[in-house]
Amino acid sequence: MDPEVANFGVVAVIIIGMVASLSGITVWFVRDFKRKGRRASFRTPSSFEQRFDQLQQSVDAIAVEVERIAEAQRFSAKLLAERSETPALPR
Repeated sequence: MDPEVANFGVVAVIIIGMVASLSGITVWFVRDFKRKGRRASFRTPSSFEQRFDQLQQSVDAIAVEVERIAEAQRFSAKLLAERSETPALPR
């Protein structure tokens, strides 16, 4: 048998196996998604809204704290810059 034909056969078998595996995985994901979709319909959308609102409030609080830290750092940098500009008093 010609080695090129044998290599072609091996590659064809590998491709067929990959397509079959990916098809099986796709079918599994679709079925799982459909099942979870049915279960998710029993949840109240208000619970998601409450969680989203809580997350948004948390992010806003973190933003305020980061701004406070940045302002304190700017103030400290300003003080250090002023300190280095003024000559030291002789003792």
